[in-house]
Amino acid sequence: MRRALSVVCLLACAASAAAQTVYQKPQTSSFHVDGLSRQEWTDEITFVAKSRRVFRLRPRAEVSLKWLELGLGGDFIYSSDHNTDPPPGSTTLPLLRDNYKSRDARLDLAWGKLSPIHFMSVQGGRFIMPIHFTEMIWDRDLRPQGGSATLDFGAIGPLRRLAVTGVYARGSHILPAEGAFKFKGRDTAWMGSATATLGAGRQDQIELLGTYVRFTDLGFVDPRLRRQNTRVAGALALPYEVVDLVARYRSEGRTSMQLVADYCWNRAVSENNRGLWLAVVLGSTVTARGSLEYTYAKVDKDATLAAYATDDFLWQTGWAGHRADLGVRMSDRASSHVVGQLQRFKDSPNPADRDRYFKRLRLEVRISY
Repeated sequence: MRRALSVVCLLACAASAAAQTVYQKPQTSSFHVDGLSRQEWTDEITFVAKSRRVFRLRPRAEVSLKWLELGLGGDFIYSSDHNTDPPPGSTTLPLLRDNYKSRDARLDLAWGKLSPIHFMSVQGGRFIMPIHFTEMIWDRDLRPQGGSATLDFGAIGPLRRLAVTGVYARGSHILPAEGAFKFKGRDTAWMGSATATLGAGRQDQIELLGTYVRFTDLGFVDPRLRRQNTRVAGALALPYEVVDLVARYRSEGRTSMQLVADYCWNRAVSENNRGLWLAVVLGSTVTARGSLEYTYAKVDKDATLAAYATDDFLWQTGWAGHRADLGVRMSDRASSHVVGQLQRFKDSPNPADRDRYFKRLRLEVRISY
């Protein structure tokens, strides 16, 4: 993996040296706020409140200075529960199912990005994940902490876009809680990705994404985040070298539509190592009056590192289930959503629990300014 990332960096340097002109953007600045209000009901299950309300606010400021971009953002959460408190009768919390603390104020984003020529960019700090994963691999609320490099070649032959990206991230979860930019004694992720976009008619396109992810330094993963991965004496027992393949089909006809298929496997192990994620999205709460989204997923317990997968489904790995999301546009900046989920712990150590389905219902208002 280090060798692959080195190749990306060498290509970037060579392209920069060969460039005759420096790519410069106009100077701009912007301020954005994303907000969420959520009421959630979940079937009774250990370590999760049956009913809880969550408020989340994420302000961020961005500045673009010719070939340099800077960004800074915060994350403020208040929830009716205390998700990091040990359950009654216990002194420690054995499992954290959420990828956030229920009452928290922290640094969310702090990054700098250089784009010396139009097809090359490098960034460092805490930034939005530049690889277009589904939630099966990476929770959209988590930020890589480290650096990335991207070569975007634009249109080449029949391709509308071809790009390669390398990411190095260390200590990218909210736990342990020593604070942002603590790299010593933290888990590490190496990622290499290639994206190709093809036309499928005047308004349709297909995006193909292939990524290799290698998680290392697993002994530093917080015990509360080891979740459903195989453990021995409480420690993660297996390596995670994940190949992830994603295909997306987008249609912008009378009713916009997106189809998503994601398949992954952990090539470092031979069993319980596959994951499948399928989704369809009709409409949009941004460009239309509403949207309807359906997701089906089936993820083996060691298909990927559970610490970084989505926290929507009670379990991060070892589960199968469904999610439906009905969204209604309230204004140009706000939408309301009804989200229903049905999921089971298919790889439960207790065989009696493997076919038991749990229900979760969410009412949400999302804003973006």
